Amino acid sequence: MISCKNLFLQSFLILSTAFAQGGETEVQGCVDPLAAIISTLGCVALKDVACASAGYNESFIKLHNSVDTNTVIDSGGSFWSFTFSLLTLSFTYDYTANIGPNRASVRYVKDVSFTDGSNFGLPASAEYPWTSKFLQYEHALVTVDDDCKMILWDQYGDNEEQDVVNLASLLMFQELCNVGIVPSPMCTGFGIIVADPTPTPKTPKSPKTPKSPKTPKSSKRA
Repeated sequence: MISCKNLFLQSFLILSTAFAQGGETEVQGCVDPLAAIISTLGCVALKDVACASAGYNESFIKLHNSVDTNTVIDSGGSFWSFTFSLLTLSFTYDYTANIGPNRASVRYVKDVSFTDGSNFGLPASAEYPWTSKFLQYEHALVTVDDDCKMILWDQYGDNEEQDVVNLASLLMFQELCNVGIVPSPMCTGFGIIVADPTPTPKTPKSPKTPKSPKTPKSSKRA
């Protein structure tokens, strides 16, 4: 008669053999969401367009205080290529942790430093919005897909900190549109009216017709 103890040992041996023969349970989802997120943000800080773009799912959504920011990050690199031409981003992490399957919590300070314009062929300028620097204190709950690509960035932060960065970006974009660096259709798509760099020539006035000389009055005889 087989005792319960022996039955347990036999079952354990059978299971151990199955695992040894390749019967391990396959891990579902992203193994380490936080590591994937920090890696992608590292690419952003290094201005590596291809690496940064590869870290986002094509259906990526960014929320700021529960409001959709309508941020479209394409896989071709257009978004990050233009963003990196305007500014440099760096991150100082305060608290990070995996908080569930395919989810992580990231609390950080983001340093936003705008270009001086020289990379666009313009004279280097320290006049606002050029060379402006801002800090944003934010906390994001980030969801990744099973391939560890970010699909939802749900951040919370000060609206004013966000607004000053958005305004500086808009003013810089406006100036680039005005000098023809950004294509006009792209400017129009952002609701920017491009100033015409060529002044409208004035219509020349017709020359005045010279007046006929007055006929001298005849002198009267006494």
